[in-house]
Amino acid sequence: MSSVQEKKRSSLELYHLKNTLKALEKKHSPNMSTSLISLYIPPGTQLSEIASLLRNEYGTASNIKDKKTGKAVMDAISSILARLPNYKNSDNGLVIFAGITADKNKVEFHAIYPPEKVGIKTYRCEPYFDTKHLRELLDVKDQYGVIAIARGGATFAVIRGSSLKIVMDTDSFVPSKHGRGGQSQGRIERGIEILAEEFFSKMAEQANKIFLEEYPVKFVIVGGPAMTKDQFLQNKNLDYRLKEKIYKVYDVGYTGIAGIREILEKAKNDLVEIDLVKERNLVEKFKKELAVGSNKVTYGEEAVRKALEMAAVDTVLFSEGIEKTHLYIHCKNCDHRFIEVKEHHEPSVYELQIDNIACPKCGETGGLEIEKEEELIDEIERLANETGAKIEVISTDHENGMELLKAFTGIAAILRYPLDL
Repeated sequence: MSSVQEKKRSSLELYHLKNTLKALEKKHSPNMSTSLISLYIPPGTQLSEIASLLRNEYGTASNIKDKKTGKAVMDAISSILARLPNYKNSDNGLVIFAGITADKNKVEFHAIYPPEKVGIKTYRCEPYFDTKHLRELLDVKDQYGVIAIARGGATFAVIRGSSLKIVMDTDSFVPSKHGRGGQSQGRIERGIEILAEEFFSKMAEQANKIFLEEYPVKFVIVGGPAMTKDQFLQNKNLDYRLKEKIYKVYDVGYTGIAGIREILEKAKNDLVEIDLVKERNLVEKFKKELAVGSNKVTYGEEAVRKALEMAAVDTVLFSEGIEKTHLYIHCKNCDHRFIEVKEHHEPSVYELQIDNIACPKCGETGGLEIEKEEELIDEIERLANETGAKIEVISTDHENGMELLKAFTGIAAILRYPLDL
């Protein structure tokens, strides 16, 4: 097979890719020389052709006036040529970053199979890695529309990836149906119906504008009281192209964010492949089990780690908002080992002043050393792989995701069987 077949990336794979890009975007070459190589290879391109291009660039680099820069480029090219036979071009292409970075002062090599098709073929040497096109490929392309409509108002929302955006929320000011008898009843009710039809016509025009022009969607789901939503969907102002995109219709009693939530709850079994719905379902399942006290869920770093070690975990819910690294520290004086937690956004005191910190066991200073660093997600993934547990990374772009992070420490587990932890 000449290329690597692509499948939909898991939330964990995409999380790792995003973190890799973050790390790459912080790197630069020593002295800001133009020596870091970014290589984008579109699908269908023979890697033998790329190897030939690189050999030509190697000859060009040997003529660079600044000898240090020239050698750095040549070292990067040599690194790529040595590793290229170990890779195949995928259905989405291949992206390679290589070069001597200031923080490592040695050649780094990163080969990435992108989540979407590479649209450019380029070789660049710059002080920074050119990640722009790869970051664009990470952007979710498909959008989905949600409409909650009733006589009293309408709400339009767009789902993209794990995020939900309320685009428009409006009241109609259409009076409720007239309840009095008398000669005027029929005339008043006809007036109310005219106002309602005018409102639905305006909302149909808004729906056309929002979902066909401003936020082109793959499909739309609609919710509202039984007769109301049908009246809206039959309105002559609703563009036939948008009518063709109506995927599901649900009976709900509200508009506003409450109506959107109700529609998503009704749609949870119909839209399981949409990231937002999938993540909401997982968090809601966790909360439901927690509420009934089934002991089939747990949360918190220590409890989840213990459950993983007992091979009791079916699925780990890991918030993308967690940014923790574990520093594994060893005391050379007494052979004591312990772990310290480091937040990603700030350096640890152990990194800055380790020689001045006393060992918590023997009390001596000058003997501590950092043996290794490991991100919390990597430790959890290692434990999950050992026991066949799944990991789902939960976005913080929606309410359920923020609730997982804030109320449940950002890490939870759905268990295979009850445990009393």
